[in-house]
Amino acid sequence: MTDAGDAWAALAEKITTRAGEFGTYLHRPLVEEQAWGGITAESAAERLGRIRSYMNVAKTELDSVCTVLRACGEELMNQQDLLKTALADASGAGYKVADDGSVTAPTVDTAHMAPGDVGMMHRDQAARAQEYADRIADAWRGAQAADKAYAARIKLFTDAAERCAKGDWSRLLMELATVSALDNELLTRLGMPDAKASADAVQSWWSSLSPALRAELIQNHPEVIGNRDGIPAVDRDRANRTYLPILLDSLEAQYVAASGDEAAALKDKIEGVKGIQQQLDQGRKPHPYLLGLGAGGNGRAIVSFGNPDTSKNVSAYVPGLNTKLSEHFASADLKRARDVAEAANTLHPDTTTASVVWLGYDAPQLDGFSWSATDVAREGNAKAGAPAYNSFLNGIRATHESGSPHVTAIGHSYGSLTVGQATQLPGGIPADDVVLVGSPGVGVDRAAHLGVGADHVYVGAAENDQVTNLTASPPGREYGGEKRNWFGTDPADSHFGGHHFSVAAGEDTGIVGLVTGDTPAHSIYFDKDAGGDSLSNIANVVAGHGDEITTTAPR
Repeated sequence: MTDAGDAWAALAEKITTRAGEFGTYLHRPLVEEQAWGGITAESAAERLGRIRSYMNVAKTELDSVCTVLRACGEELMNQQDLLKTALADASGAGYKVADDGSVTAPTVDTAHMAPGDVGMMHRDQAARAQEYADRIADAWRGAQAADKAYAARIKLFTDAAERCAKGDWSRLLMELATVSALDNELLTRLGMPDAKASADAVQSWWSSLSPALRAELIQNHPEVIGNRDGIPAVDRDRANRTYLPILLDSLEAQYVAASGDEAAALKDKIEGVKGIQQQLDQGRKPHPYLLGLGAGGNGRAIVSFGNPDTSKNVSAYVPGLNTKLSEHFASADLKRARDVAEAANTLHPDTTTASVVWLGYDAPQLDGFSWSATDVAREGNAKAGAPAYNSFLNGIRATHESGSPHVTAIGHSYGSLTVGQATQLPGGIPADDVVLVGSPGVGVDRAAHLGVGADHVYVGAAENDQVTNLTASPPGREYGGEKRNWFGTDPADSHFGGHHFSVAAGEDTGIVGLVTGDTPAHSIYFDKDAGGDSLSNIANVVAGHGDEITTTAPR
């Protein structure tokens, strides 16, 4: 069945190639180049567009057939493993298993046993025989249920194929959605905890599976395994590297048929995925681990430089305003995370550090740089992203080989508000230290309110960073002598508390730069040249040496 699934996957790849060529060389030129006009051209464009959409649906159907066949094979193999284990346990204990699954206890010489002991022994044997019989029956029933369920799914494809051959494509997408929903039940039947379960529960489930089954799930469900907190970094990385070309194919197929804003958004994601692939292929150290990838919202990506499961220190940097899955993210934000890892490991070679960039939420997006009546002036995106960020950090602790890494939460720009919101969730943020740079406020007025202790909060603010110099009220209006930013007391203010580390002043582009988006001082915190001592200060905190930062006076 798994071999058959692979054959269907190969056919789907051929369809993907043909659909891309169809769009590039036939449909798109006719629509965009405007070399053809009139009723005939419009009719041809409509007809070609419909054919292209059918090809994309067919590709999705073929992928789904592949998934169903592979999933069926996985589940039957799982039931076989359960059956083999039950038979081996019974045989090892001396019990005999008949062809019908009934179990007989071994014969024991009772001549020298007291009647009461004999009766107790027989009751114990009967209970154990029933236990083995139940395990055998459960495996048999599980295999029968899988056979029935997956046969029904294959019938959906058979019925759909017969209708499509006659020109009726009306119900196919609905049927594909049904198959997808049914297929998700596989992981549930294999015991995978639901979406609300803790990372510890996911880690416990994953470690209970056989290596062979884990490998199968990584291969056949990479988008699920690769994005689940509580799965070890090596396995998440393997799953996401498997998923990356699949996601890229899907995005490119959608792009062929898209236009306007939708096409622009898809192009960004395509360039972002390709950029991440280039980073993975470079072979530089520290080794990159792809811990998350997806097309949801503005795109999702989590990359760690260094293995977070084996490193003593782990940092997780949350980027801010205008960040999305794009070429810029794949170059600039990944570089920031890499630079933190390199700086920490250089400054403190006696320990090990992994540095993560976490794009697990939708950062606010601005076409122009305006700080009023925009998403960036609201807490919604940060509050929505905070639970996912805490879940990721909990996953780091759940899968770490020692169970107690030193974890630093880093928030830049609007990302600092996301970190701040994460600290306010029940149980607090699962981090030891918090670093805030270029912050417009974090939702609380004091470092002590972040829940890790004011002595474990570190703030960096460039003198000419307009974002950190904004006030939430008209110029000159302050409260109790402290400056208020958009989201609470300015973390760089003396009233906020925590440790304040030195950062280069940065280029001053003034109010014009703020309006036009030319804010170079807002982007220097991870720059080892333009940022002054900022990167080494961040690296010291991340490596567990916050006492070695270069301090500066707060505002």
